[in-house]
Amino acid sequence: MPIIISPHDLEAVKDAHDLDSLKERAQKVVEQLGFEGFMYVMAWREDALATEPKTVFLGTYDPDYMKAYQERQWFRVDPASLHILRHHLPLAWRKADFASPESHPILEAALRHGVGAGAIFPVVSSNASIAGMGIARDADPDTEHERTLQMLPYGQLLAIYVHAAVSRILKHLTPPATKDLSQRERECLQLAAQGMRDAEIARTLNITTRTVISHLNSARHKLQADNRAQMIARAMALKVIGL
Repeated sequence: MPIIISPHDLEAVKDAHDLDSLKERAQKVVEQLGFEGFMYVMAWREDALATEPKTVFLGTYDPDYMKAYQERQWFRVDPASLHILRHHLPLAWRKADFASPESHPILEAALRHGVGAGAIFPVVSSNASIAGMGIARDADPDTEHERTLQMLPYGQLLAIYVHAAVSRILKHLTPPATKDLSQRERECLQLAAQGMRDAEIARTLNITTRTVISHLNSARHKLQADNRAQMIARAMALKVIGL
């Protein structure tokens, strides 16, 4: 059965005005390819060693699987993610690609959540960032391998369109209000980045622990971060504080 993608739907992916509409439009094309879901990931290399690297996750894989993928940092050992680092061409994966002890739990979790037969599409691998997109359906990867191979050119084109849209959308998002950070907030951030806890920061700056917590909470809000680790990583990436 020939693969038919609507050119209009593909253009709509590129022109999506926000991440929610992008996800919806990309999913429509994924289904035209005969697959059930996708996951796009972009990571900045300057945060590669951070506890919670600065990443963008977007997709329609099972939410529990995507949550586990992020929280367990599977991108560090996932053969599909590592393929993005080492290659420029797409890969239709097989079970044998996940034979290592580190990657086997990823395969088991993926199969449980309907991420079976599929492929990975690299779109960026540079000194600044890496990005790629996976497309999958609930089927045996080895049995469906030949069928998946037929989809690779179309999937690669979709991945490029998704990446272009994500890059444009992120560029136009309101940036964190780094210029509004007070001097004391920057000082607390710098000490927190050195591994100091709130009480240690308070003693160093000769202020109360409650005041430190207040300054860090304010900085976290201004940096649009979800937690302490992300706040510090973002402050470093934006050069609000030094190493």
